[in-house]
Amino acid sequence: MLFTFLARQMARHADVTVNRSLFEQVVESLCVSDKSSMDLEHEQRQQALLELYAADGLDYFNEARLLELATSAAFYRVCQLVYERRADYANIVPCYWRDPARAHLVFHYVQTVFADRTLSAAQRDRLVTAVLGDVVQLVDIDARRTAKLLVVTLAVRAERVVDELSGDDEVLHSFLSGLFELVSSSPELESSLEAPVHESYVAVMCRLHRSSMDIVTFLRGSSGYRLNATMDICRRHAVTPAVVFLLEKSGDVEAAFNLEFDRLTTTVKACVQSDDVDMVDVETTVAEVIGLLQRGSVQMAVPQLHAVWFTLLDFLMDTLRTGSSAGVLKVVTRHVINSMMSHVPLPAVLERLVSSDDSSVAAQLGDVRDLLTGVLDACCYERTLLSTTARLVTRDLHNVITSLHHASCRPVAVHTDTCACVVCGHVTLGGADLMDVLCFHCGHVIHRTCLTESRDRHVTERQCPLCVRCRCVVSGPFPAVSAASSPGCGRGQLDTVHMASVDRLRALSRSPSRLTVLVELAQVDHTRAGALVGHPRSKAAPSLSMLRTEQFALRLAAPPPPAE
Repeated sequence: MLFTFLARQMARHADVTVNRSLFEQVVESLCVSDKSSMDLEHEQRQQALLELYAADGLDYFNEARLLELATSAAFYRVCQLVYERRADYANIVPCYWRDPARAHLVFHYVQTVFADRTLSAAQRDRLVTAVLGDVVQLVDIDARRTAKLLVVTLAVRAERVVDELSGDDEVLHSFLSGLFELVSSSPELESSLEAPVHESYVAVMCRLHRSSMDIVTFLRGSSGYRLNATMDICRRHAVTPAVVFLLEKSGDVEAAFNLEFDRLTTTVKACVQSDDVDMVDVETTVAEVIGLLQRGSVQMAVPQLHAVWFTLLDFLMDTLRTGSSAGVLKVVTRHVINSMMSHVPLPAVLERLVSSDDSSVAAQLGDVRDLLTGVLDACCYERTLLSTTARLVTRDLHNVITSLHHASCRPVAVHTDTCACVVCGHVTLGGADLMDVLCFHCGHVIHRTCLTESRDRHVTERQCPLCVRCRCVVSGPFPAVSAASSPGCGRGQLDTVHMASVDRLRALSRSPSRLTVLVELAQVDHTRAGALVGHPRSKAAPSLSMLRTEQFALRLAAPPPPAE
């Protein structure tokens, strides 16, 4: 404590002078500390040296000797100041992760230094090398932040980090777990990872005997690995669920079923032979096999699909006849039969259930009576559901066809005031040849020749050209009809009549719509309200309304005088 007091007094009072040998003795005495115990006295000694260093009190002390003493005493902040004066940023990284109080700040420090534009290329390379050299300690602090620092900030290839950690499976597993956890939150990083990185993660999980479900979960969520290489790794370590998933992903569903079936056989035999029978594993395995066959039914041929379903059913039926765990096996077998009904015809399933090499067929029927009852109930339900659905669809179709038939047979009332053709304007009723006249459901009539000549892209053979043009926005006027194209009418009057009809239809299409009239009426109401004194809209500028045009103006005049 005496030397700590002397050091602080020398740092705070510049006029205090001491002998050089005494000064060196003070510095060396401050650095004599047990670095294994980070107590209050240790921190006070380090703080005294920091104050001396900040007051330039250590300028005349040997820097190399000071660095050696500070390192031996675990004064890492003093070491950081010395290295910063030398611009040796690579050696500052250990000063952070070795200090328990500042270990978590090493990631922020490296990011800040690496983002400094004044840093030379050589200094950047030394910083990256220092981080790679201390990657084990950084992973122990925070694996995910280490992966982000190396792969994102320092742009180090993940395969290079894997090679650095290849000797320690635990550290490698921690680093890759943090890396793929980072990838799950930032999917765009997955494209920058090589396939060996994914395969190394699978291999290290297999070597550390991690759960097969964890391996399958990773394989489902990742796509950067190679199928054959990953399959070889899983086969070498006997991870059957992962091999089954990879075989299914590659399209070899039959090989995947064979592996699952072997696993099911082993599980059933182990459960039957043991005294304490636990059929949970059997139910789980059977559910996985059923899911595999249902997913792979699209990729397999029909005979091949039937064969694998019957292989599974035969095994369960043979096990059921032994009498061991009959209750659980019946439930599992019924589940298999109900699942295969969607892929195998019912007669084939029933034939397989009742077929046997034994002479006693009745005994076998007694064994599978419950299974047959369940199958028949399911069949009856599906048949009833199908017939009901078909009946409803047929009824709806009949109603629609009936309504269309009634609409087609409904009589048509011709407009008596518009008995003329909507195109040429000539009278159509009462003529000599009524077979050339067409009448639509809207009541308009037209000559057959006029309909053919005036039809455009908006009109079909069964549509009234006048009603269609009233509902559609036509880009241009109706096509002009030449006299040569109308053999049924006179040549001298055909052009004039057709042009008059076109002008009349064109004038009708220019008339304002009902919506426009309603909008104008609303504007008139607002204008009247604004004309009131004190109304907030009274100062608004008058708007030009369509209702004030000459077309809507009332022409009122005084009555003429009586005739004398």
